[in-house]
Amino acid sequence: MLLLAGAGLLLPAVAGCNIVAAVAYFFGPPQIQWAEFRLTDGRLAVLVETARPEQDNPVFRQAFSDKLAEIFRDQRVKAQLVPQEEIFRLRQQDPDFSRWSVQKVGRRLNAKYVLYVRIEDLLLRESPGSPVLAPAVRMRLRLVDPHAPPDKAQLWPGPHERDGRQVARGRQHREATDALAVDEEAAKLGKDAAYLVAAPFYDVDLEKKTPWEP
Repeated sequence: MLLLAGAGLLLPAVAGCNIVAAVAYFFGPPQIQWAEFRLTDGRLAVLVETARPEQDNPVFRQAFSDKLAEIFRDQRVKAQLVPQEEIFRLRQQDPDFSRWSVQKVGRRLNAKYVLYVRIEDLLLRESPGSPVLAPAVRMRLRLVDPHAPPDKAQLWPGPHERDGRQVARGRQHREATDALAVDEEAAKLGKDAAYLVAAPFYDVDLEKKTPWEP
């Protein structure tokens, strides 16, 4: 009887704890993931390179660049993005562009920062010729100061990630009904990738879901 009585006293206490926890969740301070690096005023060049040339996808690239610019604008990131057209013209004008360092690219673009995005894998189908789309991308990111000594050029991430921050995103499989479906998934994957690349540079509200493409 005493045990049952004790349990009866404990139940209201447990219920009370749950209520307090719920109140704390709704009225407590927001859960914020603070920016790892805060970009200041100045030109920011986003240099995207694909490790495997056969995986280069213009639809992915365009969607990624447009969405990244939109996110930075919405989140009031101070740096001004260098138009991708400028980077394209620079590539076209100099046949040695592929051998330039990231720092040299930044200096030629008069950029304060270069965000180097290396696409290590970009896949749209389960396998070559497969009727099933399985969009996935894996990238490494580095923020570089074009004007610093080479051994101090990497501003982010820190020295424990000298090869850059690795990020990855995969999307739900679907049938590749036609070429339009393939391009749609490439664009959606590019937009999703933009959120991964932008997130370290602004404060993220962890209570809000990332608005991945449907």
